[in-house]
Amino acid sequence: MKLVTISVLLLLLDNVLGHCNNTKTTSLIKSQLSSLQKTIDMLDNGSKCRCHSINQVVFLAEIGSGRSYQKGSVWIYDKVVTNVGNAYNPSTGIFTAPTKGIYQFNWYTLSVPSTMSHAELFVNGKLKARQSANNNGSTKQWITAGSSVALPLNKGDVVHIMDSRFTAQLINQWTTFGGVLLN
Repeated sequence: MKLVTISVLLLLLDNVLGHCNNTKTTSLIKSQLSSLQKTIDMLDNGSKCRCHSINQVVFLAEIGSGRSYQKGSVWIYDKVVTNVGNAYNPSTGIFTAPTKGIYQFNWYTLSVPSTMSHAELFVNGKLKARQSANNNGSTKQWITAGSSVALPLNKGDVVHIMDSRFTAQLINQWTTFGGVLLN
């Protein structure tokens, strides 16, 4: 459609200015039109490819009810708020990367007062980031800790949160885990 519009404009220009008998000018215009059409085709095909190849991935889940997790146990965020791409499993607490890319993860922890929890983010069993919700100060202290990290992942990499050193006593709804595929 764009090529037709350009061709019509050139024909109108030709009629206004008179017929162009210059072979070089005619050849140059045809060459430019051909290049323009190739560029339009490439952009159209490229945009179609990008739209189909991008996997949207975003999730947010929270712990549905207060609970304790023994050290070394994967924390299960069982109340899913959003799970576009279905990469997070609320039954296991594990996120599995559906595609290679850079992922941003965020997690927030609220421990029971007089306790502390070390929410550690693991990728394929290796510690990558951590935070500490240290509520040891008093029986009435409510402190939420939060962390964020961007990591390159390969398709099939698994990510989860756990405390590898202490038993965690967590409060529901304020203890969340989320992530998004950036690219």
